[in-house]
Amino acid sequence: MLKLLKELLGVEECERAKPYAALLGVLEVFAEKGLLLSYEEILEAYGKGEKGYLRQVLKRLEDKGFIKKVDRDRYCLTVKGLAIAQRDPPRPKLFLAGADIALKAAKRLGVRPLNWLLSAGRYWSGGRFKRSEDFRLARSLGGLLFLDSGAQQFYRKFRGFKYPYTAKQYMDLAIKVKADLIATLDLPLDLLAPKGLGVEEGLKRTVELGIEVLSLAENKDVLERVVPVLQGYDDPSQWLECLDLYKEHGVTPQKFAYWGLGSLCMMRSARLVERVVKEVREVLRKNKVHVFGIGLNALKRVYGIIDSYDTSAWVYWAKMDGAVLVWSSWRRSFIHMQARDGKKYSTEDLMEVNLKNLLEMHEDLSLYSSTKLRGEEH
Repeated sequence: MLKLLKELLGVEECERAKPYAALLGVLEVFAEKGLLLSYEEILEAYGKGEKGYLRQVLKRLEDKGFIKKVDRDRYCLTVKGLAIAQRDPPRPKLFLAGADIALKAAKRLGVRPLNWLLSAGRYWSGGRFKRSEDFRLARSLGGLLFLDSGAQQFYRKFRGFKYPYTAKQYMDLAIKVKADLIATLDLPLDLLAPKGLGVEEGLKRTVELGIEVLSLAENKDVLERVVPVLQGYDDPSQWLECLDLYKEHGVTPQKFAYWGLGSLCMMRSARLVERVVKEVREVLRKNKVHVFGIGLNALKRVYGIIDSYDTSAWVYWAKMDGAVLVWSSWRRSFIHMQARDGKKYSTEDLMEVNLKNLLEMHEDLSLYSSTKLRGEEH
């Protein structure tokens, strides 16, 4: 911390010992106590100097860009301050979702490592899973490979709400592509409940499919890679009921470290998404939680309490609307922009730009991800 502070402040600043020691002392308080602190919390931990002196030190740190004032009486570390305090902010893993040209755009961007989520349904054709270059490309990005069940590819043509492939075929694919994480087969109620699948029936069948996948994984000695997926529709209690159904089959939080939350991507209410995630997190306190396809408005609300998430928004907007997503750190939201009339850009180019901005968003949200800071956003 001492060496880095000298580099950022400069030699002349550091020669003035008293101010320098005071700055270092306050930053040490942040390093020990947390990313966001009130004046009283800093004063209690710092306990140095005459009355009013701490205010001067805080103002100095603010002017130098190490901290920023959140409101009248609270301060948080900036990126520069985080580097000095050597604290990593709470940060879930980002899994990029997309295939084909999306993977090519990511490879061309050159950022490593990148975690990737591939949907099994995309590769099912003619009664079998077809070979694809996507799996090799995803592996070449140096991150984790997460295989998803692929229900979203079939929800418009589900027959009796069944997958076109068996749990065994799905597990064979997962092993063949050496997936690091394997979601259980599930029935996404946000898509299927409006088509007539009852919530209770959907939860029951989701757990039955999950148990089948878990049994196969145990026989293949890859049980530790499987992520049981919890489903629900419009109330947090439904995801917890799904968890209880799993427990009845011996699938408990004590036995499985990683759990997934489905059916949140189509949910329009960011507040309801937040309620679901918070209530599940309260029960799965010691477990990792992945949220599938979460909307970016909802993501800001739960960023600090989840362990991973995936998104294909950067792909969707490039394909569907020819749009560029520009991340605004000040607004903490994306600005959607389009090329002027007559000027054409390839979808791959647009994806590359969108991906850059998505990665910037991921970094930026890490500064605002504590529970107290999330309260500032609402």
